[in-house]
Amino acid sequence: SGEPALVSICKLYSVTQQCRTQWMSSDTPSDEGDVESILQLMKTFPGQVCVNPVSIEAKTTSGISARHTGDTFLSYDVSFGFACINEKQKNKQCEDYQVIFTCPSDFCQGKFSCCRTRWFNMDSPTGRGDYETLCQVQMLYPSQVCSQPVAIEAMTVSGVPAHETGDIFQIYDATFGFACVTAEQPDGKHCQDYKVRFTCPLDFCSV
Repeated sequence: SGEPALVSICKLYSVTQQCRTQWMSSDTPSDEGDVESILQLMKTFPGQVCVNPVSIEAKTTSGISARHTGDTFLSYDVSFGFACINEKQKNKQCEDYQVIFTCPSDFCQGKFSCCRTRWFNMDSPTGRGDYETLCQVQMLYPSQVCSQPVAIEAMTVSGVPAHETGDIFQIYDATFGFACVTAEQPDGKHCQDYKVRFTCPLDFCSV
């Protein structure tokens, strides 16, 4: 396509000896409530959440601070993440929340002093599913992706982020790539058509 390997520099805002992630939401309110656990966020946003955050902040997806919603929280800390459970509320259901973490500065330097590749779409959905593996990209476009990406991002070719499609992913990590297997989807649905891009160390783009 002629796109350069360097598309954009990863955006992360630095503070003194620390840095912040983007706002993230891995759950939508259900009969149980709204849970934004660190473990689930790490699966939904691979490579974008540190394992040892120093602080957490939550707000509704409409922008209201969690402290001002009147909800009671079962968890709101860096050891687990955030959890609002409906049965703990007084005659109301939990709002739809998103969270942001503050991480040690070495996480940002290690993960986000980096750049992103262009989008790759190596496969089209078949009866088996849709596979966008790092090995495939490296074989066909050896100069356009680094040997050891630090993160991967996937979305449908129509622009819907992978974590919003409802599909279940067999593989979604920077080491192997991305795989959606039709046999693993609920209600007999088929995998959508996905594309991926990788986050590489900054020295890869500079070369």
